[in-house]
Parts: sequence; C-alpha cells; structure tokens
Amino acid sequence: MASTVFARIGRHSAKICIVFMLVVPALMSIKATRRPNDPNLTPLPARPHTLQQWLEMPPKVTAWVSDHFGFRTHFIVADNVLRFNLFHEFPSIQVAYGQNGRYFMAAHAKTVGPYQAMTTVCGKGKANATTIPYLNKLFTTFHAAGMDPKLLVVASAPAVYPEDVPSDLVEECTSTNTAAARVLASPELLPQARASILYPLKEMREIKKHASLFPKSWFHWAGDGLDEVARITLTQFWKTPLDQPPMQLRRYKGGSDMSHMFIGIKLESDVVEPDLGASGIKGCFGGDCFPEIPAIARILGDVSRFDNPKAPKRRLLIISDSFGEKMSPWFARYYGEVEHFCTNHTHELTPEQAEEMKKYLYRNPADTDILFLYHDGGAMYDVLRNGTQMILPPPLAARQ
Repeated sequence: MASTVFARIGRHSAKICIVFMLVVPALMSIKATRRPNDPNLTPLPARPHTLQQWLEMPPKVTAWVSDHFGFRTHFIVADNVLRFNLFHEFPSIQVAYGQNGRYFMAAHAKTVGPYQAMTTVCGKGKANATTIPYLNKLFTTFHAAGMDPKLLVVASAPAVYPEDVPSDLVEECTSTNTAAARVLASPELLPQARASILYPLKEMREIKKHASLFPKSWFHWAGDGLDEVARITLTQFWKTPLDQPPMQLRRYKGGSDMSHMFIGIKLESDVVEPDLGASGIKGCFGGDCFPEIPAIARILGDVSRFDNPKAPKRRLLIISDSFGEKMSPWFARYYGEVEHFCTNHTHELTPEQAEEMKKYLYRNPADTDILFLYHDGGAMYDVLRNGTQMILPPPLAARQ
C-alpha cells in the first residue's frame, strides 16, 4: 500500500513542485495587501460596487498581482540572467548586443521603434525640422552678443564602430551621409554657423584604430582617444598651442552606464581616463564646485571645473549634454581654467536663475573660449535646442 502511495506521489511530483513554487509566492503576495502603497507599483483596486466596476476588475487585479507577486524581483533577475547568458538578449529594447563584444544603446525610450537610437545617428537618420533654424539662431545670437562660440558634434558609437553594430545595420551605419553630415551640407545652414561646427566622424573612425573612444558596454564616450578629438577641435577652432605635457592616465574596470535599464546583468568595460592629480590638475565634479552660483549648480548637477597652473592662463567654457562630463577633463591639459555645464536640467531653472547663470557663464568674454559639445543624437534632435534656448546671451547693445 505504501509503495502504491509513493508511486503516485512520484508520478505527480512535477505537479506538486509547480504548485508549491506558485503557492508560496502567491501567499507572500497576499501579505502585500497590508503594506503601504508603493507609488512605483500598481495599487490594489478598490472593492467594486457596480457592474461596470466588476467588469473592470480583472485587468486591474492582474496588474496588481504582476507587481506584487512573491519573489517577483528574483524571478525577473533569473529571467534576465538566463536570456542574457544563453541568447545575449536584454529585457528592454533600449539595449542591443552587437558584434565583437560591443553593446549599444538601441532606443531612448521603451515606446519607440527597434534600434531608434542607432538609426537616427546612422545613414537613414533625418534631423528634426527645428535643427537648422536653431543652429542659425544660436550662432547669430552669440555673434550679436560679441561672442564667437563653436560646436563640437560628437559622432555616436554606432557611427564610429559600424563593424560592431548588429549585422542588419552594418551597411546603414557605415555610411558617412548621416543626419549631422546632411545638416552641415544644407544650403539652409548659414555659412557663419557651418564654419563654427565640427563633426569629426571620419577622424574618430581613424582614432578608434589605435585609441579608445567608447568603452564596449557604454553609451557615453570615454578613453584616451578623447584627447585626440580635443586636439583636432582646438586646432580647427582656436589654433590653441598643443605643446602641453601629456596627461597621466588611469585605467580601471567601469560598470556600464546602461546597467540601470535592467537588473541581474553586470556589464563592465576597460576605461581610460586622465589622472588629474598625477597630472597636476585640480578637478571638481558636482553641484558644490561652483560656490558663485550654488543653487544653479546643484539643480544642473552635471557640472565640473578644472584648474591647471601649467597651462596658458585662459578659460574654456563647455556647455554640453551628458557627453561633456568625460571630455571636459581632457581639455584641462590645454587651458588654465575649464568650466563645464550640462544643460539637461536647465528647464528646471527659474527665469531669475537663468539670468544669473547667463551673467556667470558669459563673464570676461575676451579671455574665454566657448565650446558647445553635444553628441549627434543631441545636436540633431533638439536636446541642444531645449537645453540652451533659455540661456542665450542678450545682444551686446543691451548689456552696455
């Protein structure tokens, strides 16, 4: 008799295990009904009182269970790890595995099409209709204010490493006829604007052959190749002396800047950065670096400044998107003073703070070189426009 019972249990063991695996998390999810609501999770729906409310209950309960099911995070991690290790798949369309061990930011949102962040900076990308008019306005406004800024448009990783993108995008990303290139060639772009813009795609493709520009798991750029881009920029725009001592370097394993998009998968890359202390440069990163405008600097967050007593006594002002953070220290090799401000949060400034920021940024124009630094996706698709339109300087006559 006992053997018969054990035989039956054995035959149904798989079913028993599955039921157990589901019952335990389900019981844990019931306990969630007594916890305070988490604003990041679907709330438990209220008890229905009408027929319509009863009909609306099933999807609401399903959404609540999905967010509160016991061991939910552990299941998600296990799924992410399994899919990544077996198939190099990510749980989000925002990241893509390319070739030769390189990963790419594939989309800037979960609701856009596949590879949106890659195709927009490769051969089929088309800049927003607002891009050329704003570039014309940007340089016209600064020239009227008595200043002559320059714009460095950084080519993104898909365009710089077309051999590493997913195979069906290689041809498209190998093209040099990108959105940025077409904007620069457009007759609608004013000549004075065109002369003030550098888009070093071809140069960066050469630099990558012997120096690092993008860590293999990063969206942002970093590496010793950035110094070469800095030298090209300074040579073209300001004829800045380049005979400063080379920077000392530090090398480390850096976690991917895309890891926040998924849990359970750890991506790391070899990173090369300047060793500021060993190079005799004082560097500061973050909102506390500018006591002259403390509230503004803390709102912006991504700000930095550098002092190099061995470099020429001139100031470089860098106004950028998030690509400015890793580039700014390399310019400190050539300037006694470098100040960097990322404009991703300028929309949070009050009008009064925007005016205060402009007064600080554009002080001593005779001793300052101004560089706008945006990656191609930012420069061509309104990140530049949205971040800078409220900090354009007034005309020179209005300031006298």
